[in-house]
Amino acid sequence: MRGLPLLFMVLLGLVVGSSACVPDFLQKYRKESANKEAAAEARNEVPTGPGSDIPLGISPEPATRSSATGSRGGEAHQRATIYALDKQTFRFHLREEDVWNTALDVLMKNYNVNIVERQSGIVTTEWDSYYLSNSVYRNKISLRFRRQASAVVDLTIVNNVERLRDASTAGSGVGAVWLPAADAANEVARIVQNMALALRQPPPILPPGVVAAQSSAVDAPGAAITDYVEKSR
Repeated sequence: MRGLPLLFMVLLGLVVGSSACVPDFLQKYRKESANKEAAAEARNEVPTGPGSDIPLGISPEPATRSSATGSRGGEAHQRATIYALDKQTFRFHLREEDVWNTALDVLMKNYNVNIVERQSGIVTTEWDSYYLSNSVYRNKISLRFRRQASAVVDLTIVNNVERLRDASTAGSGVGAVWLPAADAANEVARIVQNMALALRQPPPILPPGVVAAQSSAVDAPGAAITDYVEKSR
């Protein structure tokens, strides 16, 4: 009877030992399975299941609504040949000679030109007075042309505006005091818009926050400008 527990313990040890020690001819399957999983992880692949041969890091790019909208906006910007680099500088994707001649034509409709230097690209006008919102203003324009490429010109437009402190002295000019003022009439935008019209180009892209100058024939704010915009008087 004492030999039965001992025999039971011997048999139990043989069973446990056989499960822990796998024979060599069975061990190779375990190695192959582990190697396959390691290789799959190295290739960033799903080891099993449908489509397991497709890398996880690659996926087709979805055609989203925002991307489609962005492409339409990009096309609109590509079509524009005149756009703002900053509040005073505009880039013209046109011949320098055409931009130069058109700028002079637009200025001479409303200003007396004071300085014209073709070599340096400098143009200035004399002071021009006008009446706006119950106040008397005067302004003069300065232009600077910079040729960037065979058909790319940067045009800087500076509008110096002053307001007469006492409108009663406008006629005599004696004791008149002129104070610096903002460009309430959007004169820079008006010049660029008229240049685009004269050059038969699409409407220019103005700087952010700058409102397009409106013609007296245009009632709705933001309406398309199709006619020459006159200077404020």
